[in-house]
Amino acid sequence: MNAHSNEPQARERFADELTRRYRELRRWAVENWPNTEQPLAPSDFIASDRELLLLLGARLHAGKAQQAAPTTAQYQDVTPMPWP
Repeated sequence: MNAHSNEPQARERFADELTRRYRELRRWAVENWPNTEQPLAPSDFIASDRELLLLLGARLHAGKAQQAAPTTAQYQDVTPMPWP
């Protein structure tokens, strides 16, 4: 068994562990936020959630995404039909 055959499982384990730790950090941040006048809300994490998804999707599986992407034309004609 070579190192590449374990790579997909290693990537999935990494993604699972990173997600678990991130959720734990978010929970800790909400529970320990020192500014009680402006408590943290789930919406405060939208940007970091998005970045994590990018890391775990596009970056972690970069080789897969590039291989699976269909070949398309560089430009798509979006000129509207002429008026009748």
